Amino acid sequence: MHELRPSEFHRIASLFGSLPYGPTIPNAVIAGMGPGRVFVDDATQPTAALVYNGGACTLAGNSRSTGFGEAVCKWLLEYHGADYFILYADPGAWQVLLDLSLVKGVTKRRRLDFDFVPSKFALPNGWEDTIPSGYALRRIDRTLMEQVRGELLPYSRSYWRSAADFERDGVGFCLIHQEAIVSVCYTCFAWNGHHDIDVMTVESQRRRGLGRVVACAFIDHCLANGLTPNWDCWSKNQPSVALAARLGFVPRVEVTTYHGFAPEQRPSPDTRRWTLACRQFQRAQSNRSPPT
Repeated sequence: MHELRPSEFHRIASLFGSLPYGPTIPNAVIAGMGPGRVFVDDATQPTAALVYNGGACTLAGNSRSTGFGEAVCKWLLEYHGADYFILYADPGAWQVLLDLSLVKGVTKRRRLDFDFVPSKFALPNGWEDTIPSGYALRRIDRTLMEQVRGELLPYSRSYWRSAADFERDGVGFCLIHQEAIVSVCYTCFAWNGHHDIDVMTVESQRRRGLGRVVACAFIDHCLANGLTPNWDCWSKNQPSVALAARLGFVPRVEVTTYHGFAPEQRPSPDTRRWTLACRQFQRAQSNRSPPT
């Protein structure tokens, strides 16, 4: 297994250019739009590769490269300082190897990828009127993203190298109430005009439609600027699936992912750490927590 330098990432672009699931995650790294690492079976002429972004990762290419696949699994299970990983891979090609190699502390979970259909956008006009009194909608700039990257959503640091990079290449909106950010919708991964959505509302402010408001602002901005919003979530996350439908997203493909926690970070389901960790994995409406 060989690690490429960022200047060499272009060598694997053809392996990830037509993925049927989650294409923005690896391609954002390959294009230099976000931080990440790339591992390949052959440094000069790679036929299989792993793109890793702070836990989110995608395996693609020649599944007959079993030595590389096994090395990838061993490397992932060492975690390298990360609390978790969530691995996308073509199950038809890689499933047998992954099922044999990823066993310790790893579960298989299903995710839905959606397509955005503008004509199905349920609130194209008048959504601004749904902003509750006392709440202010703001475009997320560098200063606000610094706040988001602080205590509100610390895992968002893995998506962008800096708040300045986000301001240049990302899109985001938030609602502010009593001088505090209470709901956000922003780009977690960007590539080729596609912007993967991350939505989160603080727990005390949920069930007030705030997530829908910031998502509408995000989508309206994308429509006005020729960008494509992307949505994905866990298949069993019914609140997220329902919100996606209201916002004009339709299911495109359901895929199996491999979801691992570092052993020392694997808490019981009723602990706060589990809740916070799960929020990291619902990249589309916290992509790691159900949207409001």
